[in-house]
Formats: sequence, structure tokens, C-alpha cells
Amino acid sequence: MRNFKNKERSRSDIVARADDAFGSQNYAEYMVDVKKEGKYKRQRGLMIFLYIMIGVLFLGIAFAASFPWIVLLAPFAIMITYHATWHFFSRSYFYTVDGSYFTILKVYGYKKEDDFVKLRISEAEMIAPLNDEYKHYAHAHADAVVYEAVSSFDASDIYFITYTNEEGKPSVVFFEATQGLLKALRYYNSKAVVMTKTLH
Repeated sequence: MRNFKNKERSRSDIVARADDAFGSQNYAEYMVDVKKEGKYKRQRGLMIFLYIMIGVLFLGIAFAASFPWIVLLAPFAIMITYHATWHFFSRSYFYTVDGSYFTILKVYGYKKEDDFVKLRISEAEMIAPLNDEYKHYAHAHADAVVYEAVSSFDASDIYFITYTNEEGKPSVVFFEATQGLLKALRYYNSKAVVMTKTLH
């Protein structure tokens, strides 16, 4: 498990970089935090409501059973539930280009990670910005498997990768590009990458 709490790489302003220590001269990385909006914001609101209802439940049991001391257990129950669940509602995506692979990890609360996407860069059909000129390629297949790994679709420098997955299905990955990521991706598949000037 990587140390995502490290100040150098714990927020979305992490700078992609080349670093031989990670096994490749063309290594690049970047991390973005998912913004609290839309469905994600509603999910977080429901979890907060759940924590409140746990307290109400203990209060109700205390009055119904005439055991006032049970109320004292409510903070512990809420705290245990919070530590077991809240990190799932504090999500980030960690991108790496290393050894000809593009990998995205879904990170929960900077302490738990799950593999989200891993693809061989040479197999990408197109790596392009999600703008008016190229976005129709991202939506070319109505039945495509879609991976959304962005902080928000309002973010700048959103790119997409189209490829065919191991099951032979068309797939699309949305991510936030940096100059470091694009240069590393281009090294492994120069024909597929559309270079643009990014903010990072």
C-alpha cells in the first residue's frame, strides 16, 4: 500500500514526474480527489443521515427499555460505524504510467486502494482530449464499458482512452491528463496520443 497521506501526493495538485526509482525512465503519476457533487454528494449525505439515525436509535432504545445508560453507547457506535464506512465516501484516483502500462487505482480515504483500470498502452486506439473535436470518438460505441476516473466532468484537461478490453468489448477510460502523463503515454504509443497543453 502506497503512502497516499504523504503531503507530496495527497491532493489533486500532485505533479506528475519522471523517476527512475519507480522502474522506468518514462514513469509518471498523478492523483485527483473526487469532488463532492451529484450522486457522490448524495451518498455522503445519506451516510451522515445514517450516523444521526444510529444516535436516535440508541436514544429510542434507552427510553423504551428504561435504560438511560444505553445512550452512553451511542457515540461509540457512531464512531465505529464512521471509521468502518466513511473512507468509502472520500475517494480519489491515482494514475500511473510505468513499464508500458497505464494503471488507475481507486483510493478510499487515502488508506484503502482497489485496482480500477490497467491496460497496455500500445493497445490504446485513441488517447485524446474530451473536447468538441474528439469527444464523439469517446461515445462511438453505445455498448462500451466506461470507466470514469475524474474528479469531476467540469474539471480541466479531461482526456479519454479508447481500447478493446480482454473480453473483446470496446472500452473507454476518462481521466485528467498532465504533461507528464501525456509524454509518458506518447512514448509507448505515439500514434494514439493527441498532445495538448495542460494546466499541470
